[in-house]
Amino acid sequence: MKNPVLMLGGLCLDRYCLLSQFPVKGQDTLIQDTFERIGGCPINAAFTLKKFGLDPILYSAVGAESIEKVRAFFQRNALQSEGLFVIEDQKTGFCMILLDDQKERTFMTYRGCEGTFRADRVPDLAYSACCLTGLYLIYGSDSENALAYLQQFFRQGRELFFDPGPLCDQIDPQLLEKAMRLCTHLKVNQEEQQLLKQTLGKPLSAYFQDRCQAIVVTCGAKGAQLITPHRTAHFPALPIQLADSNGAGDAFFAGYAASVLQGKPLDECMQIASACGALTAMTLGPHAEGGLKEILQLADSAKSAC
Repeated sequence: MKNPVLMLGGLCLDRYCLLSQFPVKGQDTLIQDTFERIGGCPINAAFTLKKFGLDPILYSAVGAESIEKVRAFFQRNALQSEGLFVIEDQKTGFCMILLDDQKERTFMTYRGCEGTFRADRVPDLAYSACCLTGLYLIYGSDSENALAYLQQFFRQGRELFFDPGPLCDQIDPQLLEKAMRLCTHLKVNQEEQQLLKQTLGKPLSAYFQDRCQAIVVTCGAKGAQLITPHRTAHFPALPIQLADSNGAGDAFFAGYAASVLQGKPLDECMQIASACGALTAMTLGPHAEGGLKEILQLADSAKSAC
């Protein structure tokens, strides 16, 4: 295995309900269709990392009731499964995703055993980087142990890509501070940017004094910003036919991380990341079917738009 990247964020089951419209509170609506995917931020990101020739190692506890289904999914999609381990008496977490005809989505998340952290179960590989999502930091002592592991193994010469996510204001501020000081690249959306600033009590640019090299802010249809210690640059969004935005942010995150790890200039990393997010947003479900060829074609479009 040449390019292992540790993925920390917890595996969950995505349960989709497709609706014509959301009901008024207390009223009813019809479900048009329903389906399930194996999901969670690290799996969504792993699909994109693989397209760049990297080897994502997904570390997650899984409940006994779903392990066979999860292993079959990993085998079918050629994902490394050595980072999975079973918790016999607990359930795997899941996310209910409500998606209406206007592509508006609402998430309802049930936390299961996926946040369990045991350092001795992390595959012993020569990781060049770790992708960390904020959901992994709301599991109390398990999250503290995960951060202690990262502080020990990812401080010197290794990249840590951090995506705090929409629940970032529910992370213990001291734990969040540790993660911020450890990360080399931070990815947030505009709302998360404000939540982090309020929770931490200081601007995110303050972490340029630690290990942080760049802050990426996604702005939906307005594109994305790249903030470094030296400049702020804007990158427009690609015009697409939206099918489902679920997983698009994870694909953007992974495309950016993969490009950084391959030594590309940050402007090019942003264009590739935008293409990865766009490709996923054109797909129903969190995993885009297109490969690297389609990503690079879209990235060329992003370059022309800049």
